[in-house]
Amino acid sequence: MGIKYHLVLRKNISKKVEEGKEFLYYAQTRATRTCTFDELCDLIAESSTASSGDVKLVVDRMTKFMAKSLERGEVVQLGELGNFQYILGSSGSTSEDVFQASQLRRPRLCFRPGTLLRNLTLTVKGEHILLEPGKPPVERPGIL
Repeated sequence: MGIKYHLVLRKNISKKVEEGKEFLYYAQTRATRTCTFDELCDLIAESSTASSGDVKLVVDRMTKFMAKSLERGEVVQLGELGNFQYILGSSGSTSEDVFQASQLRRPRLCFRPGTLLRNLTLTVKGEHILLEPGKPPVERPGIL
């Protein structure tokens, strides 16, 4: 199984658009379903001696302590899952003396996948699907 995608006709935003290529088809990923947190905890519980509640408790505590570490400016390493780190940027200033904290941009949380997840991107394939007319899009919480 591969990552599902369908084609969407969009305006060509290239700087030099040739005649007849004002609109092009682009691939857009399509989620087949959402694996919920509870489902993931149940799957982990089935393949270990921990109960689903134990897994939820550990993940809850991990999230809490990750947040505290990130607030201190630390990189949080989660083994093969990867690393989390806050990244900070700013607008430029002509000299160090005139730089003000108000020039800082909102911090972004950066995730760098570990080896296992990175290697998945090398092997996963795309699978073209045709959308059925009138079928509502797949529900994807948190994605606009």
